[in-house]
Amino acid sequence: MEGPNDVMILTAVIWALSLCPAIAHDWYPASCCSDHDCRELVEDKGEVVSETPKGWLLWDGRLVSRGTAKLSPNGKFHLCETATKSIICFYAPPGAS
Repeated sequence: MEGPNDVMILTAVIWALSLCPAIAHDWYPASCCSDHDCRELVEDKGEVVSETPKGWLLWDGRLVSRGTAKLSPNGKFHLCETATKSIICFYAPPGAS
């Protein structure tokens, strides 16, 4: 039978895990992210970004101009987009290619 301590530990673990999505979105500005629109791009999943003279070419053919890209604070590519794939914000690391 579960005791009061077991229930308290389980409650604490569930609460801590529920914080993970919020922590992942801590640095995205509200104008870019509604707590679910932004994510780090994963090259292993084919989310490859190539630098061009005009900006950054995404794996799916979309182009992000240099004037709209923002500096990534953690040195990785990030994309904020709507459900219909409209780009809200794009973050590129310094010297990205």
